[in-house]
Amino acid sequence: MVWESSVTLVAAALALFNLVNGLPNSHPSKSHYPGWAGIKHIFAFGDSYTTTGFNVSLTQPSPANPFGNPTYPGYTSSNGPNWIDYLTTTYNKSFIETINLAYGGATVDSALVAPYKPTVLSVKEQVQTEYLPIYASQSSIFPWTSDDTLFTIFIGINDIGNSYSSQNATLTPTIFSELSGLVDQLYSTGARNFLFLNVPPVDQSPLTQAAGPASQALEASAISDWNSRVVSLSKSLTHRHSDVTSFVFDTNKVFSRVIEHPCAYPQTCAYQNTTQYCEAYQNGTPTPTSFNATCGVSVDKYLWLNTLHPTFRMHEAIASQIVKLIK
Repeated sequence: MVWESSVTLVAAALALFNLVNGLPNSHPSKSHYPGWAGIKHIFAFGDSYTTTGFNVSLTQPSPANPFGNPTYPGYTSSNGPNWIDYLTTTYNKSFIETINLAYGGATVDSALVAPYKPTVLSVKEQVQTEYLPIYASQSSIFPWTSDDTLFTIFIGINDIGNSYSSQNATLTPTIFSELSGLVDQLYSTGARNFLFLNVPPVDQSPLTQAAGPASQALEASAISDWNSRVVSLSKSLTHRHSDVTSFVFDTNKVFSRVIEHPCAYPQTCAYQNTTQYCEAYQNGTPTPTSFNATCGVSVDKYLWLNTLHPTFRMHEAIASQIVKLIK
């Protein structure tokens, strides 16, 4: 019948529209995301912006220490708590235990972009040599489930920083192919809720500023390309797996706003210098608010602790904005 044919055509057109625009199908698979208030476990993968120095062989997370080891806030690059610290213990809506496998200096795959030293665990190694053999079984060691666990991946700063000057057009697509495969490995173990953080504007860090305008432009272009691929990876993941919930947090936007306007967020309004660092503070200080007269202001008034890493206030701003995204 003509009427039946018309209905069929309309249904087909609607399905195509939904596919092109990334909308859910009329019969989506069950969502496993309980809302931020329902998250009780986190697995974190990444580099020095995320690491807290967790050792898988030592004490596991517990009510006494949601990170297990070391003592809170851990060994961070922020001269205080970092974003995953704040997300777990300050901006949480329930008690959360976090397995933080991030490692300072990490790239996605050391075979593709070498880290600053060979002992650094890449995201590939974090997944394959630590997560898969120890935690993937959802065992009594860390009894997570698909319905109460968030997987976070914040990576790319070192991949870009260690390679952007080579201008290798095939490298980044290869890295993302590898990263997508690692995400699929997480999915195969039951991971259903993902948070990806894009790369901040480290082209404006003291490290790249010192390299000059040409280097800044090259790195900025590489960051833009990387961040667009993070969005594509997330979209591809949810298109291939309708039971996945995936968020992309715009770290770059938060950093850019604070660099130009420190009071863009209440957590960062104390910053008085958002472009430089003080050498007396670069290796950390006795307290997060220590003062050295040669620096003019206390360490927490600087956005940059050293040539590449922000101080704790920026990390708190990031956490405060993440929870608005994943609520």
